Amino acid sequence: MLSLQLKSGEYLTIGDDIVVQVFEQGGTIRVAVKAPRELPILRGEVHERDGQRPDGLLRQRPKPPSERVRNARRMEELARKKETAAE
Repeated sequence: MLSLQLKSGEYLTIGDDIVVQVFEQGGTIRVAVKAPRELPILRGEVHERDGQRPDGLLRQRPKPPSERVRNARRMEELARKKETAAE
């Protein structure tokens, strides 16, 4: 699976006739898709109603950078507490 980071307003193309553009609006990501009408486009939860998930997708959404930094700080604090308790 190809994984890309796009800034708001940037787009990617798939073949000659599919264009996907992303927009960030107040913490929400919007996706605009231009594709032939005969090509079905479904949200993930609609596609997964039968209990199947497409291969190659991440199991969870990636955590935002702010949450990763916060978690790293918590781990550092716990490590310091363990060191202090061991002394």
